[in-house]
Amino acid sequence: MKLTCAMVLFIILSASAGGTTGFTFLQVPAGARAVAMGGAFTAVPGDPLSLYWNPAASAKTTDSKLTTTYTSYMMDMQAGFAGWVNPRENDVIGVSLNYFYGGNFERTTMEDPMGTGEQFTSSSIALAGTWAKSLTETISIGATGRFIYSQIDSYNANGFSVDLGGMYNPSALQGFTSALVVRNAGVQTKAFYRENDPMPTEIAAGVSQSLMNGNLLFAADATMPFEGEFDVAAGVEYKPVEMLALRTGWSLSAKDTADNAGGGFVDAMGFGMGTQYNQFSLDYAWKPYADLGNTHRISLGMDI
Repeated sequence: MKLTCAMVLFIILSASAGGTTGFTFLQVPAGARAVAMGGAFTAVPGDPLSLYWNPAASAKTTDSKLTTTYTSYMMDMQAGFAGWVNPRENDVIGVSLNYFYGGNFERTTMEDPMGTGEQFTSSSIALAGTWAKSLTETISIGATGRFIYSQIDSYNANGFSVDLGGMYNPSALQGFTSALVVRNAGVQTKAFYRENDPMPTEIAAGVSQSLMNGNLLFAADATMPFEGEFDVAAGVEYKPVEMLALRTGWSLSAKDTADNAGGGFVDAMGFGMGTQYNQFSLDYAWKPYADLGNTHRISLGMDI
């Protein structure tokens, strides 16, 4: 049984998210707001995107919220994220769905290197449940359990993973938050081919500082994947008026990608904006990748 050249190409492209692991679509960052801030979102509390970035941050959610994100990637690839977070009397629960569509590929074999005339697709999906709780006024914890399924042509794999997070809001530092999270710790229970791949497990630490009555936000993250390179990210969000938020961010991994693609400083950054009216929110992020192209994300949110 043989992997086609196109399948190998897809695996290589997916692995560029961070090392040689399975289920690398889990490392495609979720949310236009987070991506515009460079992916520095581990210690940003109260946003439903915490279902992806740090379950402990969900404990600071004050209203039931729904969020959805669509990502237009390179090479006809698409990604999406949907989540619902609901605060209860003593804790917070949430569910989320993460998917990735790899587009159409021309099937090639050793016998037909120019193509067989057939095409195939690839797709991945992860369904997760989240629980979070504020232990004290300053300390919160959270956990996410996730089932994962991926398919490339006739090959498929599945697995399970967990995220474990904590967050600290010192009372002496108003608006300051620090956080630590382990993401995607788990096991691949069924391999694509013969051997199970390692999970895209990573440890991230982050801080954020809110100023000017919440109109200015600074955030920074440091991430160490078990398979891959160390990454740092920083982002800022500014609200010049009540209904408009402007965002930008930078990360080391984006700089490395930009350097490899012949890009410059701008290609290591993310940019975006957002607005909110009554219970509805709309966010947009633009992320350049030099010669590889651009990605666009749109997020819709609603308080329910």
